[in-house]
Amino acid sequence: MTLTGYHLRPSAEILKLRAEFPDFLICELHGVNSERTSYVATSTRTALSGQPELIVTASATELRKALSVLGIQPEGGQR
Repeated sequence: MTLTGYHLRPSAEILKLRAEFPDFLICELHGVNSERTSYVATSTRTALSGQPELIVTASATELRKALSVLGIQPEGGQR
């Protein structure tokens, strides 16, 4: 297996998600040959259990939905 390196230029969608949800570290992960994409968000605050929240979804829309189900609203009321 050959690793081609990391591409650290966030997409416009990731930049938008980061602006909407500043209390989360958000990234987009691609599988081999970009066959599978995951949107991952980790809270910068810990939950009551002392562990940070980790959310993994297949799309930006699903990530926004998952965050809203948790009661987290976008910064500035964006949607």
